[in-house]
Amino acid sequence: MAQSNIITREQAIYLGEESTFGVTPAGTFPNAMTRCFVFQELHGDGAMREMLDVEDVRVRRADAIQPVQGLELGSKFPLKMYMKATPASSQLVDGQTGASLTPRLVLRQAFGYEHADEGSTVAAGTSATQFDVQAGEGIRFAKGTYVAVAVSGQMEWALVTNISTDTITVSPAFSGTPATNAVVRNLYSYAIAESHTNSLTAQVGYVGDAAAQYTFNGAYGDVSFAGDIGKLPTMSLDLTASMFTTGGLGLSTAVASDEMGATASFQPSVYLAAASTVTRGTTLVCEKFSVEMKNAWEMVRDPSATSTVSAVVNTAGRPRAATAKVTLRFDSGYPTAYDAETRYNFAIAWRIGTGANASFWIFQMDNCRLVAEPKLTNVGSRLYMDLELNGLQSDTVTLGGSTGTALDPIYSPLRLAFG
Repeated sequence: MAQSNIITREQAIYLGEESTFGVTPAGTFPNAMTRCFVFQELHGDGAMREMLDVEDVRVRRADAIQPVQGLELGSKFPLKMYMKATPASSQLVDGQTGASLTPRLVLRQAFGYEHADEGSTVAAGTSATQFDVQAGEGIRFAKGTYVAVAVSGQMEWALVTNISTDTITVSPAFSGTPATNAVVRNLYSYAIAESHTNSLTAQVGYVGDAAAQYTFNGAYGDVSFAGDIGKLPTMSLDLTASMFTTGGLGLSTAVASDEMGATASFQPSVYLAAASTVTRGTTLVCEKFSVEMKNAWEMVRDPSATSTVSAVVNTAGRPRAATAKVTLRFDSGYPTAYDAETRYNFAIAWRIGTGANASFWIFQMDNCRLVAEPKLTNVGSRLYMDLELNGLQSDTVTLGGSTGTALDPIYSPLRLAFG
């Protein structure tokens, strides 16, 4: 045996969505192993096989138990990434379809529903909440997803609340009516899917030894987001793998470029309106935030399958599908609103950059309530309060004749978008 000195931060990590549960994908994105960049190393220390003690009664006190090797069901590992800008070349404008971006893999696994079609341009602007896209291009958009539209030289985000052929209705209202030929960009949009069975493969290879490589198959988990004002916001996918392999797996550890843009200090617009919609210019001072979506994955067991698992199914949603926590300046109205079970529309919109290529990260629970008494807290000798919000089924988007998976973004208690 030969020992190796391995620097753990010198590693290459790959992520891919499985088209067949437990099988490393080898097709095209998202069903392909894609290099990703995390801010915290992925370690193989989560690759554990359970040992089962055989508790036989023995004559001798020190006659050791003979353990039996069990399954690989408890292999846990986190993927933690910075939230970054989306390069202009990957933004969903007219003629640009979805790019191979690793945040898509994380969010598809965590949420289940994704909309990532190309955008369009404005054919005619009717008002600050309604415009027409080019003839025949309304099918590129989906109710309950997000767009960014150019208004007076700046991109502004909005939720698509209704579509009638090529006429798009949005909320909140833009700062003005979009002009003819203004860019209408789809954002990569995510919602909680009613039917959710996604699984991932993750791989890690250490530079110091070509035999120090791991593949985690059949992985599933929970996602969370956090950000302090002026610092770098993060997202974390805490995964559990159903099986793993280790050894010399032929993974490349060559230098590679991040497909995402740069991150930036977190300076979001925070909206919390006691109404069915938010007003674009009315924001709150926020010190920090976190959003969590807890999934409850159940293993579908089959004795003939690898590690006895043939699939996983997400059964989460009740009692709460998603929660958000924000630290705001003291406001005496929130305890009263808590007692009255006031409905809120909560959104965080972070714009990175300016002009036509500005990119966004958006979180929204447009029907939510306080689920805990507002808690007083101290921020730099100033009085703030912590609010905890629970997302309820959305009722903002026009239902119309939508059916099947089109209902996922319409009803989702939490929506997320970037791009």
